[in-house]
Amino acid sequence: MKQFLRVKPGALLLSLMSGMASAQQLSGHISASSGESDNAYKSETNVLTERQDSYEIALAGEYNNQFLSATAEYTGLDQRFAEHSQEDKRTLDGSASLMLGAPSDPVDLQLKHSRHTLLSAPDDINITTNQDEREIVSIIPRVKKRISAADMLLASVDFTQIDFTKNELNNSKRTTAALSWLRRASKVSSINLQAQQSDINFDNFDSADYRYTNAVVVYSTQLRNLSYSLAVGYNRSERDSGDNYGSPTYAVSTGYKTALHSFKLMSSKAITDSSMGNGNIQGVNQNPINDGSFKVDQIDRINTELSWGTQILCIKCTLGFSLHQNRDDYLLLADEGRQEGGSASFAYAFSENIKASYRASDMKQRFVGSLIGRDYDYKTQRLDLGIGFAESFNFRIFMEIEDRDSDDNDRTYNEEFVGAAISYSF
Repeated sequence: MKQFLRVKPGALLLSLMSGMASAQQLSGHISASSGESDNAYKSETNVLTERQDSYEIALAGEYNNQFLSATAEYTGLDQRFAEHSQEDKRTLDGSASLMLGAPSDPVDLQLKHSRHTLLSAPDDINITTNQDEREIVSIIPRVKKRISAADMLLASVDFTQIDFTKNELNNSKRTTAALSWLRRASKVSSINLQAQQSDINFDNFDSADYRYTNAVVVYSTQLRNLSYSLAVGYNRSERDSGDNYGSPTYAVSTGYKTALHSFKLMSSKAITDSSMGNGNIQGVNQNPINDGSFKVDQIDRINTELSWGTQILCIKCTLGFSLHQNRDDYLLLADEGRQEGGSASFAYAFSENIKASYRASDMKQRFVGSLIGRDYDYKTQRLDLGIGFAESFNFRIFMEIEDRDSDDNDRTYNEEFVGAAISYSF
C-alpha cells in the first residue's frame, strides 16, 4: 500500500487533467513577473539589491458525470534570483479529488492528493532554503447502506501517505477505519454520529507511532443564506510506549452569504500531529507558516478563523477582513506555539479592464519551550494595479512591503519589492 500511494499522485493528476480537458469547467493562467528587492538577504545589516523573477502556471477544473466527479486546482511556481541571494526553486501547490461512484451507489472510491509549501524552521525567515513541501495522498473506499428513507449507514477505510521533501522524520502513513450513521432530520438539517480509529506510523521515527480514537455527533443545517455545522465529542491518542492523552473535541462552522455580504466562522479543537497538521487545508492566513511540522509529536490544537467580505460601500469595490488564532500544545514535548493575526483588503474596479487592490496583514508568533526567545511579528502590505488588454491578457504593476520584527536581531528586517507581471488567462 505504501508503495502504491507514492506512485499514484502523478497518475492521479494526469488522469484528472486529461479528463477535465473536455470538462464542464477548465480555467487557468500563465504569468511571468520581474521586480527588484531592496533587501534580498532579508537582513537588518547585510543589504543587497537584486532582480528576482518568477514564472507561474495555474490550472483549475471540474468534471462530473453519472459515474464520477473530479476537481483539481494546482499552481506551479518557478523562482529565480539574479544575484543568488537564495536558491532558485520550483514548487507545486494545490489539491485534487476524484470520486468514482454516485451518491446513490452502495460502494464508491475516492482518491485525493494535495501538496503545500511550509516553513522548515518555524522561527526562521521565509527564504527558499527554509521551505519544505508536504504531499498527502489518500485512497478511501466506502460502503453505504440505506436503512430507511431518512437513515443511512456508512463505513470507510482511509489509507493515507504523507511525505515531506526535506524533513523525512515527519513522513508517516496512517490507516483509518470509520463508521457513521447519517439521519436526515428535515429538508434542511441532518444529524451524523461518527466514530473512527486510526493507526499512525512514522516512517523514520518508530517511537512516535500512536493510535487515535475519535467519536463525535454532528448537527448540520443548510438554509437559503445561512449554513452551519456543530460537532462535539471526544478524542484520544495513545502511543506504543504507553503515553496517552484524551480531551473533548469540537468543530464549529458557520457561513452566511447574500448579494452584498459573505461571512465565515470556523473554530475547532482536536488532536493532530507534526506530520498531518491541518491536512493541507488552506485557511484565511496567507502568511508562511510551518503548520506544526517542527518536532515529531502529537499536537493538541485549537484553531479559529473569521472572514468577512462585503460590497456595501459600492458596487465596484470589495472590502474584506479576516482574523485567525491558533494554539499548538505538543503533548509529550515541552513546546507550544501561539499564532494570531488578521488582514484587511480593498479592491476597486475603475472599469472592466482596470482594477486596483490593496492588502495588509499582521501576524504575531509566540513560542514556549525550545524556541523561547524566537518570537516575532510579521507584517505585509501589497498594492496592485492591473490593466486588461486583448481579451485574455493582463499587465500588472505592484509593490510589496515586508516588515519582520524578531527577538533575534538576525531575523529582523524590512524589505520593499517593486515589480511588474504579464499574464494570460483562459
